[in-house]
Amino acid sequence: MLSVILVVGAVLALLALTSRSKCGEQEPWPLDYYLRPDFTKTESVFGFREVCRDVSNTKSLGFVAANAPADIVNSYRTQQQRLARLSLRITSAMLVRRLAHDGDFVDGFPLSCRASMSKLKSAFLLGICTFGRAGLRVLQGLSVGIPQRVQILASATILANIRDLLNDMQHHRQATSNGLRDEGIRCKTSSSFFSDESSQSGVKEDILRALGLSLPNDLSRLIFLATLRDNNSGHYYHPEVARRFSIELADRAMLACHRLIYERVVALPLEDLTDQLDTYMATVPVAKNRILESWTKLRAYRATIPMNTDTLSAEVFFMKVGVAVAILQARLPGRVQ
Repeated sequence: MLSVILVVGAVLALLALTSRSKCGEQEPWPLDYYLRPDFTKTESVFGFREVCRDVSNTKSLGFVAANAPADIVNSYRTQQQRLARLSLRITSAMLVRRLAHDGDFVDGFPLSCRASMSKLKSAFLLGICTFGRAGLRVLQGLSVGIPQRVQILASATILANIRDLLNDMQHHRQATSNGLRDEGIRCKTSSSFFSDESSQSGVKEDILRALGLSLPNDLSRLIFLATLRDNNSGHYYHPEVARRFSIELADRAMLACHRLIYERVVALPLEDLTDQLDTYMATVPVAKNRILESWTKLRAYRATIPMNTDTLSAEVFFMKVGVAVAILQARLPGRVQ
């Protein structure tokens, strides 16, 4: 029975990885770009969750339609659907790799039964992802005559169901791993390790508190933290923080703050993100139209994300910031929409 399901899974995988949208859609990067180690190690699939959150927010498209030019509205809807399909392709490819590389050993223990169950679940999810992608293609092909709100709700339902299945599977894998450790795996720790973790947590809280007092919102804090990073080495440096603590500890704490704030910004509804961007620009001593022109042409906001950010959530962030910039441009006095 297991071999039959694995064969079905392999066929579905082949369809998922080789099929292309009939409309000639091309991704900006090859699939392997999205499957780098820094992405596949994040089994919580943060980027997939953010795609689901964005597509399922039915108010976003209405906000864009009421505030942006028609070409931006169409582009935003197209990008939403592209990211929805791309997230399913990435998830399918990750499940294929899991099926190919999951052996009969988990953390060094022979667990043939558990490994088989894991393969069964992976094959099942792979099939769901494949059918989900097919459903999104059908929606795209039948888009004429179907209200946009209905299309968005249908896409959101497909993605949300797959997201829930992935989350359930992830929670099961974590519970299994924790159970193994409880049964006999000893984690070697030391008092110095706990002391270092406690110190980093304290520094992180101090930094977050200071950022909260000095900057108006999370987008402003994200941009500020990015300015403290040396883009050659990837390390963060702030003279006051480095003076109070060690350079290494300050660097790790600022990276942790950067990641936390980035996750909060990516999760913002588009309307809130636009408001935060507007507030940030009001604090910069440069004419607003000049800032918007620079952000449109240089797209420097692409350098504000933390290192090792999964590429799918980064695309969600870039898409939403780009639309927010277009909306603020459309609001400038004298602009013709």
